[in-house]
Amino acid sequence: MTEQIPKGPAAEEALRNYFLSIGYFVARGCKFTYNRFDVTDVDLWLYARNSPLSRERVCVDIKNKKTPQALERIFWARGLQAVLGLDACVVATTDSRPDVRTFGLQHNVKVLDGKFLARLTKSTRSHQDRISEENFLTELDDGSLGRLGGDWRVRYELSKSRLLHSLNFDGCNAWLEDIGILLSEIGAGVPRWRLLYAICAHLLIGIDFILREHVTSDHEQRRSVIDAGIRFGESGQAFTEKVSRMAASLVESVAAQPGLARTVQQEIDAQVSQVKAEILAEFFAKNTSWFFDVALQLEAAAYAPLLVKPSAMPAMCQGVIGVLADFWGVDRKVAVQ
Repeated sequence: MTEQIPKGPAAEEALRNYFLSIGYFVARGCKFTYNRFDVTDVDLWLYARNSPLSRERVCVDIKNKKTPQALERIFWARGLQAVLGLDACVVATTDSRPDVRTFGLQHNVKVLDGKFLARLTKSTRSHQDRISEENFLTELDDGSLGRLGGDWRVRYELSKSRLLHSLNFDGCNAWLEDIGILLSEIGAGVPRWRLLYAICAHLLIGIDFILREHVTSDHEQRRSVIDAGIRFGESGQAFTEKVSRMAASLVESVAAQPGLARTVQQEIDAQVSQVKAEILAEFFAKNTSWFFDVALQLEAAAYAPLLVKPSAMPAMCQGVIGVLADFWGVDRKVAVQ
């Protein structure tokens, strides 16, 4: 778990540690995809809860090379920020020319130049007691059976990608699906604790971002929003019901069996009612202020040098894992051991 990593990834880890130290939630190596094509990687994705009403999302482009092409990277980072709809972007480069910083400021791009990077490598902020992303992935691959074993490396990469484009209920429902499978595997004796912590952290960031718009709502309004989002996704109940009616009518017209549409509609309604959304809705609606802090704690546990079981974690972390177990019908004693 302490193997050396190459120069480029080492710089990404140092900067990740720096941004963690100043209060950001950080994900490293998030793949931006379009129609199943990998377009690019976001070196670091930053998220901050600046106030109950305000959130900040930032992309960081890092080039630790002899010829970093810093001015070109400023164009790239600014374009990536616009495409992803982020609040800011940062370029970290070994180039120390004043013109690079000036050009960045003119175009609202923060530049961390070579002088800053040199100071950072000597600072305690760039060194934290954590495993690297490479170590995390290596441990994830150990004992993996690829697709036969759930293909968790791919699932983890998809989980990080959702932070870029799916901070909504569709993304949250995808994270919930991953968490359900992980809890089942843990119940079967497969220790996937690190991955569980990481994906739970992603889920909480998603919930935090959604509920920023409902911070002034009362408990019942927030509960209703979360319940509907988990049951019906981002499109909402009205759209889901409309599609269900259309699908039921289409099935009946093809099968030419009177009453089949009603049967199909009843089955769809039954499936929706079986989702235990009220469990999560009640839990998450109680207080909107703690999601970010607990996400940081879970992320830290995912990358801790020594694996920590849920029973040794703070109470709110245990509470999150416990309520997710309740949602999926998994014994809490198994999930919070």
